[in-house]
Amino acid sequence: MNRLVAEKSEKSMPKAVIKKARPGWLLWLIPLGAAALCIWFVYRDFISAGPLITLYFENVDGVQPGNTPVRFRGSQVGQVKNLTVVPDLKKIKVTARLTGDAKDLARQGSIFWIVRPEVKVGAISGLQTIVSGDYINVQPGHGPPTNVFPGAESQPLDEIPGSLHITVRSTALNSLQDRSPLFYRGIQVGEVVGYQLAADSSTVTVRLRVRPEYAPLVRANSEFWNAGGVDVHFGLFKGLQVSAESTQSLLAGGIAFATPPNPGTLAAEGAVFELNEKPKEEWTKWAPTISLNLPQQAPATTVPKSGSTFSK
Repeated sequence: MNRLVAEKSEKSMPKAVIKKARPGWLLWLIPLGAAALCIWFVYRDFISAGPLITLYFENVDGVQPGNTPVRFRGSQVGQVKNLTVVPDLKKIKVTARLTGDAKDLARQGSIFWIVRPEVKVGAISGLQTIVSGDYINVQPGHGPPTNVFPGAESQPLDEIPGSLHITVRSTALNSLQDRSPLFYRGIQVGEVVGYQLAADSSTVTVRLRVRPEYAPLVRANSEFWNAGGVDVHFGLFKGLQVSAESTQSLLAGGIAFATPPNPGTLAAEGAVFELNEKPKEEWTKWAPTISLNLPQQAPATTVPKSGSTFSK
């Protein structure tokens, strides 16, 4: 009897199940992964990153730390990290980090400016920022490395080596502005690159850039006049005549010039001319023969008329 009870009790007792333990090294994956992640962050933010640069702007509307990119030719090469006000309250200090492959942009001569949507008379720019947001663009320089730059208030003009730079003097600026065109016989050959009051404040000096291929057109005896706005003439036989140099000059102002049939010497760099309000009738008829070194154009393709035959 006791034996049966003992066997029954033995059968009812739970039995231990032996399982093979997991390898202990799996526990080290968590700290090792965390260490690898820390090393990656250090590499990304300090070792592989480019230099930290400082820009100074008068107005940083639309610029946001951690969100506003720095771009070069449409590609992102950095990002704004911080905005602070300088002690004299005249500028805003913008700190940005460039990427490692863009470190050569941190050189003297580089120009940084903020691209915003802008609508001016005769020009519309930066419309893509309405969707993507404002950004900082850069034009590279070629000087020694530096990390501090004065921010430009607008996009600089592209450099054109060999251009002729001259100045015209006027009693008033009128409708002229930066990038207003310079015309010769209705063809744009240059543009306005700057203007300011003369030292005695009696006139306005307007700086012009003539493109290299058209520089021979400007002579010491050339005449310049304001080509902006609309010219209205009334004649007894021709009636009312309304004309403008171009739609562009009508909106953004412009300057035109002519050279007499007997051209004078080539205009020197920095030459100064008077800007007339209107041209004399004889100036518009001047058509001297002046050789230009224009780029070669591809010959036009002739399209055969219907029914034409070809022979081999």
